[in-house]
Amino acid sequence: MKVTIDQDGCIECGACAEACSEVFSAGDGEKASIVETYRTDSPAVGDVPDNLVDCAEAGVSSCPVQVISTG
Repeated sequence: MKVTIDQDGCIECGACAEACSEVFSAGDGEKASIVETYRTDSPAVGDVPDNLVDCAEAGVSSCPVQVISTG
């Protein structure tokens, strides 16, 4: 599953990483990104394996500003 983060809209809250640290990384003053293992084109784009789809979806739904998409 492809995951994309609109880093311009990210408010650096870390909710995605808290919900799914296996896929998302975020820290104090740091825009959300895809962990290096699953990155494709940039830190904001990744390809998540089937066994982590539910986790990634939890991260997507936890984003209060809805800047993470799948597809």
